[in-house]
Amino acid sequence: MSPERTAARGGQGADAASNPSAESPAPIVDRQALRASMHRSSARLWKDAEAGVVRPWVSASLERDVTAVSRFTQYGTDVEFRADEAPDRGGAGSAPSPMRYLLSGIAFCVLGWAAKTWSSRDVAVLRLDLDVRTLLDTRGELGVGDAPPHPQWFVLDVRVEDTATDAAAVGMLREAVARCPISALMSRAVPVHLMLEHNGRSVLDERPAELRTEHEQEQTR
Repeated sequence: MSPERTAARGGQGADAASNPSAESPAPIVDRQALRASMHRSSARLWKDAEAGVVRPWVSASLERDVTAVSRFTQYGTDVEFRADEAPDRGGAGSAPSPMRYLLSGIAFCVLGWAAKTWSSRDVAVLRLDLDVRTLLDTRGELGVGDAPPHPQWFVLDVRVEDTATDAAAVGMLREAVARCPISALMSRAVPVHLMLEHNGRSVLDERPAELRTEHEQEQTR
């Protein structure tokens, strides 16, 4: 576990212990609104399957060396963001790497679907955090040896505080990951291992034996 995560968890526990009369945190998800939204969408799609077909797109350009910019319009807003690589990989380190965008995309999608899944069960979510970790052997993309160029696995390390039982939380997490389009795609390509800390206790760890200490390894910054 990273020093940052250890400190963060320790701080929360100390605050709770020193102030037992502190008010319980308010739910961070509007369950009623999300349930209503999902119900409306499902009802519409049962009547009109074609309405469910979407075709996302982006338009990207190389600016300099390996720095690229992506542009698109969504929700009526023009969006622009850049990607770069480290200096030792031909970049200038001026923007996040493409891999960080991939990991963030997985995290955003899973968190959103977790909010929807918990809401569909009318379970209050008080806190929901997710670390996405992977391993990439850069020999693969450089053609050195026989290492694969793609990430070899993903770990989704989830921490949730809610009003559900342990078993219910595990079931909802599995459903959220299965429904999220991005994690569903990743799981068809490489292993996706789930971890769940539920209300401060570890209740799920799907990592194989050889990955049980992967979170203790030095993370690429």
